[in-house]
Amino acid sequence: RLTKEVASVSESYAPLLEQNLTLDELLSGTFNSILRIEEQSLESRLTRGLTITDIHTLVAVGLYEHNPMNVVASRLNVTLATLTTAAKKLERQGYVCRERCSDDRRKVLLSLTARGRKVYRAHRLFHEKMLAAALAGLSADEARVLATSLAKIKGFFDARL
Repeated sequence: RLTKEVASVSESYAPLLEQNLTLDELLSGTFNSILRIEEQSLESRLTRGLTITDIHTLVAVGLYEHNPMNVVASRLNVTLATLTTAAKKLERQGYVCRERCSDDRRKVLLSLTARGRKVYRAHRLFHEKMLAAALAGLSADEARVLATSLAKIKGFFDARL
């Protein structure tokens, strides 16, 4: 059965294979390009001293939210201990605020400071530009097919987390 699926995939993507562009190369190359470009975007004075992981942590906290640590850890798919270390660092740098929940003092809530919100917005703008470039020149139908395909790919990877 697997051989039939491989043959079917090969037939469907014959034009790509003829150009020596396998889907694996396209997926891996796209992922690596996004990471490199995101890293280059860190070279501004606004994000100096932050890693991509730090920025993604800020995004997981949320722009105007006050989220419990376990919620943010879940969004990042990391342990509470890992997030605690990251949150302490980001708090020292002035990007997040950690405070005890008034209703349940055992809970620690995370929120972004004004400085953290600036980084959040800059990162969001980067993603908006990336999306606009990816969709430029595509018809509505092509954009829908791309979105559907990417959702299936994401589902495949999410199922393996």
